[in-house]
Amino acid sequence: MGVLIRSFAAIVTLLAGMAAAAIQVEAQTVSTPGLTAAFIFNFVKFTTWPEDVLREGNTIAICVAGSDQIADALSQLTRDKAVEGHPLAIRRIDLDRPVAECHVVFGASLNKARAQELVRAAAGRPILTVSDFEDFAMYGGVANFFIDDGRMRFAVNPDAADRVRLRISSKLLTLAKVVRDAPAPR
Repeated sequence: MGVLIRSFAAIVTLLAGMAAAAIQVEAQTVSTPGLTAAFIFNFVKFTTWPEDVLREGNTIAICVAGSDQIADALSQLTRDKAVEGHPLAIRRIDLDRPVAECHVVFGASLNKARAQELVRAAAGRPILTVSDFEDFAMYGGVANFFIDDGRMRFAVNPDAADRVRLRISSKLLTLAKVVRDAPAPR
């Protein structure tokens, strides 16, 4: 019974968090740090890492590149919180350095070239890659934010998650725009 209650509570929490994102927002405020942090936190809650990567009790490292405001909002949101018994650590990083110590990497304000660099840097590693670059998931990232009818939404590329051995909850996928890799140029 306890598992059922925890599952129900998790679904309610996810839906409440995602519903907050559906609030009409102005295009220039769509990337508000608090909203972005809430999305990232919910992504972590509904992602499963391989057991050989994230052992029981290990800390989940959420790395943020390009936005101190989002890192601060994540630090505040996750203070004294854990996900499935895993404490959370927010780290500020530079994408010019290795990302291997991260379980999640959020790249803020990336252009296409930097987005592709992040995907290459994380390739083959079980890292949940997320960005606010609109086509990030189509270029091999796991998830990205985008604006739809003035609302912040998110896309998930399940193939990208599979390649790096991450399991994205079907509950999260039902709320996402599911995308696949962009075809290679001919």
